[in-house]
Amino acid sequence: MCEDSFTCASEIHILSYIISGEGWFIVMLMLALALQVAANFIWIQSSQATRELLQKPIDERGSPFNFSTLAGVNVMWTIISTLVWIVRITLVMGSNIYIFIVVLIGNVIGVIWTNSRQKRDHIDYLADDIFTMIRRKNTCDRKTKARIQKALTALKEELYSVEMPRRHRDNQDQEQIRF
Repeated sequence: MCEDSFTCASEIHILSYIISGEGWFIVMLMLALALQVAANFIWIQSSQATRELLQKPIDERGSPFNFSTLAGVNVMWTIISTLVWIVRITLVMGSNIYIFIVVLIGNVIGVIWTNSRQKRDHIDYLADDIFTMIRRKNTCDRKTKARIQKALTALKEELYSVEMPRRHRDNQDQEQIRF
């Protein structure tokens, strides 16, 4: 038994239990690392689900009880995130410096790993949306194609309604390019 549990490397305190042995201590360090990396992955997935959900009108978000809808996916990631959080907090409550260090390392590894593998966010800038619509116009289902066509038609009408600046007379343009 260690005199100081904060720096002890042969036992781990979880809630009111003491788990002795270097092997168990190493297992708990690996578990803490895995949970922290997983927490980063889960956080990105949850954030992505929230962004996608909030892009949709309320009536198109789906049921929070159906995990195949955007609302359901968001709830699912929230449940998973909370469960992982509870386990992580339980480990950290043992107040062991090595667990704290592993959590820090796991957080850094998790951020690097998750950001290097996360698919590009499909919420683009407006110009990118227009290019995406043009590319998809002839390769999507009829409903999507009709929506794209309607949006492009409205954009075309708006562009025609914009006043173009009056052109300078040709002789003024010629004067501007003289050396």
